[in-house]
Amino acid sequence: MMPHIFSPIRTIELVAWDFDAYKPRPESFDQEKSIKARDLVFQRRLDHCSSALCEKETRLLRDIFDIQLSRHDLQAEMWGLDWSLGVVDLRRLLAFQRRLSFDSTLPTVKVSPQCDWGDLIEIAFASPNPIIGDVIHDRDKKTVTLQSSNPNVQLKVTQDPAMPVAVYAGSPFFEVAQYAGRWFLRDGYHRAYSLLRAGIFRLPAVIVRARTLEELGAVQPRFFSEAILLSEHPPFVTDFLNESLTIEYDRHPIIKTLRITMEESFTFPLPIAISGDQL
Repeated sequence: MMPHIFSPIRTIELVAWDFDAYKPRPESFDQEKSIKARDLVFQRRLDHCSSALCEKETRLLRDIFDIQLSRHDLQAEMWGLDWSLGVVDLRRLLAFQRRLSFDSTLPTVKVSPQCDWGDLIEIAFASPNPIIGDVIHDRDKKTVTLQSSNPNVQLKVTQDPAMPVAVYAGSPFFEVAQYAGRWFLRDGYHRAYSLLRAGIFRLPAVIVRARTLEELGAVQPRFFSEAILLSEHPPFVTDFLNESLTIEYDRHPIIKTLRITMEESFTFPLPIAISGDQL
């Protein structure tokens, strides 16, 4: 069930690059801060093309990765992609998300500075995300509606005749991607933010070798453009922790609605042609 009283959603947004049309962003934020942030980014000299893969740690966890590779939900999530498992350095990952929003009503990852590899495996290869929301069945209109405060909730078509459509709450896996010679965080921004704040820089991950921007996952209007991501001064995931490169504000909660309309019909199969030899 969704809460009846919604708390403001704390939001952190990167300001050293261009802005999209985002209504919840306060119009009164300090424009001068954006100019100073851009100057800081243009002055820094960061290597945005070196590998984020931690080869030694990847070899160390090889047997554990073999166990994760057998997970059917992981295989389904990565279907059609070129991918593998490894350990990555979070500090070397670029970010295509502009904002991080923190909803206190949704489950969060608790991170301790004393995390061992077992704890980090559980963070990177978590159980499926719970479905949080309200279901409304309108018998007259023959519709089923799900309303959720989780913007990642979506419908997925399955191959199961008993349940051809399933509700999906986002990938439980920590995903990075190689694209155009650079390493990006693909999924798991909140986890990366919490780990970096706790001083943890290396994490097991699903590594996707993306051939297109679509496989990278950076195709939504709310993400940075490909031109910015492949520029000489792209945004890093670590930039979300830099107060000089971000603004922070509260926004109203957003409710996502999924609606299914149920219809039934009957048809007669086409008659089967019978040849003279079969009479």
